[in-house]
Amino acid sequence: MGKYLMIFLAFLFGCAAPAQFVPKEIPEAKFESTKPYSIDLSSITKPEKLKPIFVDKEFQRVEAEEAHYILLVPREYAKIAGLLKLCKAYKGIIMEQESLVNTHIQVINSLKEYVAMEQMKAEEYRQLWADSENAYRQERHSGKINEAVNKGLLGFISIGSIIALILAL
Repeated sequence: MGKYLMIFLAFLFGCAAPAQFVPKEIPEAKFESTKPYSIDLSSITKPEKLKPIFVDKEFQRVEAEEAHYILLVPREYAKIAGLLKLCKAYKGIIMEQESLVNTHIQVINSLKEYVAMEQMKAEEYRQLWADSENAYRQERHSGKINEAVNKGLLGFISIGSIIALILAL
């Protein structure tokens, strides 16, 4: 009977392995890189069109195709200086704006890459933690089996010793 009990206990503890520890999945954040900013000059409002006067060599008004000279009245001529200032200002603003926007986009893309690397790091730590927990559980299970086998053998030896003493008397 003791032999069958030992076989049953060894079979019971030997086949039962500890449950695998599986940590919950971490959601992965995915980002698309932000595209660089480019300037669309067509959205800038244009000032009034100049109204030149076309004249020939005798300073008579003619069509643009026949003209030798172009005249501007003082009011129209004053628009040229304003147009040049406006163009230079727009160009300077646009170049600075493009530089600032692209710098901002580079910062955003760097942050997205940083988040992705942090997620990879967290996943690796999570996997290390799961491996460590599984190794601990397996070691604890093996310890319990060894303890049960040792107690069983000690009990078997004790019972056998008692039976031997009883038979010897």
